[in-house]
Amino acid sequence: MRISTTLLWLAVAGLTLALPARAAEPDAAGKPPAKPPAADAKPAGPTAAPAAAAKPPAAEEKPVPPAAKPPAAETKPAGQEKPAGPVGKPPAGQEKPAASEAEQWFTQGREALFQGKYEEAVGLLSKAVAADKTKTSYQLHLARAYRYAGKDEPAIACLEQILKTAPDHVEAGQMLGELYSAAKRWKDVVRVLDPLLQYRHDYPTYHMLAEAENNLGERDRARKFYEEALKLNPQSASDHYQLGNLYLAANFFALAADSYQQALRLGLDSPALRYKLGSAYFNLRNYFGAISLQTIPSGTPGTIHGTWYLIEAVPGHKDVFRCAPQTSAVYQIAKAVADHIEDRPDIHVLRATIYLNARRYAQAFDMFAKIEPTVKEDKALFYYYFAQAAFGSGQYDRYLALLEEAIRLDPAAYKSARVDAYLSVADQYNEAGNLDKYIEYLVKAVAESPQTASLHLKLGYAYEDARKFELAVAQWRMVLDIEPDHPQRTKLLNVIEKYSANVKMVVVPAEKPPAKKKDKD
Repeated sequence: MRISTTLLWLAVAGLTLALPARAAEPDAAGKPPAKPPAADAKPAGPTAAPAAAAKPPAAEEKPVPPAAKPPAAETKPAGQEKPAGPVGKPPAGQEKPAASEAEQWFTQGREALFQGKYEEAVGLLSKAVAADKTKTSYQLHLARAYRYAGKDEPAIACLEQILKTAPDHVEAGQMLGELYSAAKRWKDVVRVLDPLLQYRHDYPTYHMLAEAENNLGERDRARKFYEEALKLNPQSASDHYQLGNLYLAANFFALAADSYQQALRLGLDSPALRYKLGSAYFNLRNYFGAISLQTIPSGTPGTIHGTWYLIEAVPGHKDVFRCAPQTSAVYQIAKAVADHIEDRPDIHVLRATIYLNARRYAQAFDMFAKIEPTVKEDKALFYYYFAQAAFGSGQYDRYLALLEEAIRLDPAAYKSARVDAYLSVADQYNEAGNLDKYIEYLVKAVAESPQTASLHLKLGYAYEDARKFELAVAQWRMVLDIEPDHPQRTKLLNVIEKYSANVKMVVVPAEKPPAKKKDKD
């Protein structure tokens, strides 16, 4: 039988010491040692002394002084003994109270935080952080408490401290980014969040970076971040809208229209969105879309009816209108106006310009005439468009007068248009068979640009048609003076010779029968 522990009592110098003995081992023959008496085999308890039979004689026994008694922990069996702590350090049991106290403050502070007791939470969590500065979770909850209590600056300080010790703490970085975004500290948003992309790619980070870069004027970076944000959260209507704005500013009109449509499908609607979508369609030259006939009882041209814009009534058909669909510039601009967008002249100018580009000149002219008194900005451009509407509706004198107003307001931009204007009017009179007016405006064009050979050539042919040969010859000579190697040089030399003052046949009308006709008589 194996004995785990035997207490041997020795009396040394009048003191009694209890020492654990090594377990008995078998003898060399492999036999176990003899059994001790029953009284020795069963101690009364873990701290009990051996039975009386094992005591020394009474005459030699001395009472053990209280100070010399072994502590109860020393009399535990070997399996229950605890090793002593390192020399020079307090026992482990004395280190625990500070840590448990910090944990207790943290637990109480967190409970107060989620109960809405923010000031109380701030006090408790501040104690927890002071007791244990290594716990980022304590600091994060303290930042939350400060934030909910409306104390953003202390919250920012806590979060900045977390990121100093743990740069990859995404949660702290995102909360800090939200605080900086709310304060419109866009550079700080970028400084905090951009490095976090190497640790986690998620929607909030991309969204806040996009917003910050957009406000800093970094449109390319903002566009990239919005695109990444929408890959992770395609249901964000506001991000689609902002991305559409960036596309529109970069002249990516098809992408802008698609983004605005996505925002509308996700439930975001506003007069401004409608106006911008209309602008995108306008630049795509989608003025009226696929026009169709619709029956609209008591409809009025120029208004919205459901998903249709009523362009004009169909003559001879009651309540039937030519209509433009939602996917058109005119519908979206009219919708913005119907939804009470701010009454600005540029909106009405755009609407009139849609009609102009759709070649509905008379309607466009009326619209421009109506809004003329309200236009205060970009007046030169306005008068240029107004002039085009006048030209398209056959009001040539009005066209030239309006163009002159545009030239007066911005000569550098529009003076060169004067020559083309004279030519355009001249061609219109030529088509109408009004040769005198045709020549009149060609003369004005030549006077405006006397070094242009093509103008002299055209005027020369006009004089020829008017049978003013000497004037025609003079114009053709100027052509060759300006361009000696003109492509029509040989032809011009021939007509110059033909209509030269020395050639008498020029007085014979070309429409009269030739002289050989007399031979037939």
